[in-house]
Parts: sequence; structure tokens; C-alpha cells
Amino acid sequence: MLHVGIPCLLSLLLCSHSSELIFFQRRRGDPLRIYMDLEAGRKKSGYEDIFVSYHAKDDVQSTYAGALFHNNRNFQLSPFKRNDTLVYWSSSRCLPERNKLARSILSLLPHHSFGKCLNNVGGMDMALSYYPQCIKDLNGAPKWWDHLHCAMSHYKFVLAIENTFTESYVTEKLFYALDSGSVPIYFGSPNVWDFVPPNSIIDGSKFSSMQELASYVKAVANDPVAYAEYHAWRRCGVLGNYAKARAVSLDTLPCRLCEAVSRKDGRNAAL
Repeated sequence: MLHVGIPCLLSLLLCSHSSELIFFQRRRGDPLRIYMDLEAGRKKSGYEDIFVSYHAKDDVQSTYAGALFHNNRNFQLSPFKRNDTLVYWSSSRCLPERNKLARSILSLLPHHSFGKCLNNVGGMDMALSYYPQCIKDLNGAPKWWDHLHCAMSHYKFVLAIENTFTESYVTEKLFYALDSGSVPIYFGSPNVWDFVPPNSIIDGSKFSSMQELASYVKAVANDPVAYAEYHAWRRCGVLGNYAKARAVSLDTLPCRLCEAVSRKDGRNAAL
């Protein structure tokens, strides 16, 4: 359940993507039914009054660009980037196609893989052995997400591969890399530039081969001016398409849902 505030709760009902949904015929005066599906193969329930997804074509959009996906992290970022190991990757959902793609590019670049998939650092949670300053809570058991941004920040590049390549499906994998101060090497949505700052990522799909991509990454890594150009947008703040993606993130969803309900006249909405 997404908490949207007492006034709004009086006029809407939010349904999650669950097998336990109970459908009923809404009557005038009943709460509006709102269904959210942020997964790549988004599908309407068929019973909702408002459909929320990652896509702008649906009733209400909710992107992955906001801060709610980044809560409870150590945001201590390194001011220095490694020169010996260029790429960070971490994935623990070992999908065959994603692993194949990751292996094909990582085999050509010096990298650290910290997740369960293609791990080359000696096991899970090794990031804190490499970067003990990334420990968030000295008194608690570390969790992999605590140190994610801090560990990423030590690398010039972060490999970000979506589990599905489809229009507008741009997930936290990409935004984590941007927030950590690294340059994402991205494979995923064909319209990714609708969500990110200009000249902020390396779109892997634009290269004819992995060898060409790897050569380009190495060239950028060894050219301070070329590398700095990928960070030029940071001097301008959050603007352009990135600002739009942030404005319609999960962070702002409660208020935007209330606006959508209001436009439909709340409980008095037409059946």
C-alpha cells in the first residue's frame, strides 16, 4: 500500500501487483481503483480507474529516477577514480542473456564484479573489504545496498544492463550509476535519452561490436577532457529530460495521484 495522505485516501484505492487482488464493481461514491505495474511487461488489471506504470502513455507515469529507490544508503562518494580497474558491475539476478552480454564486454575491460553473477572479487559483500570507508553502520550487519553508491563512486564507469530492453523501461540501475558520480555504460531502453542528462551515459547499443565499445571506453578513461565531458551536465544541475524524469518519479507519485483523482471528480467519478 502506498501512503498518500488522509485527504487523498478518502477518494482512492491503490491496488498493488498481487495475486490477492479482490475485484468488484465500483459504485458511485466508492474509492477509485488505482493499479500500479512498474515491471517491463506492464499490464492493466482491467478493473482499475487509473493505471500507473513507468510509461508516459499510461494514465500516470512513475519513473525510477527518484530518491525513494536510494533510501538508507551510504552516500559518501569518493573524489578519486581508480585507473587500474575501470568498470564496476554488480548483479545478483543471473539472467542468461544479461550474463552473456555482461561477459562479452567485461572480458575486454578491467573490472570488478561484486554481485552473485560473474563475481571476480572473491565473494559477496567484498566491496567493504575494498572500501571500508563505505560502511554505513559500524554496529549493524552490513547489507549490500548500504554501500552501493559509495563503492560505485570509486570507478570511472558502471555497467548498467536492464533485464528487458523495451521502450521507456529505464530502472534504478542507470540512476544509481549517475548518482554515484560515475559514467554508466548502458544497455536497455532504446529511448533512454528521454530520461537522462545530455552526454551523461555511454549507450552500448550505438557501437558495432563489443571490441569497438571497449576501445572507446579505454580511450575516454585515458583522456581527462573526454571523461570530464560526460560530467559537464552536473554543473547545470537537474534539468532537461532528467528533470522531467525526476519530476514524475515515485517520490512525487502520491501528489500526482491525488491530482489525477481530482480530475476525475474523486468518488463522484463516472462509472
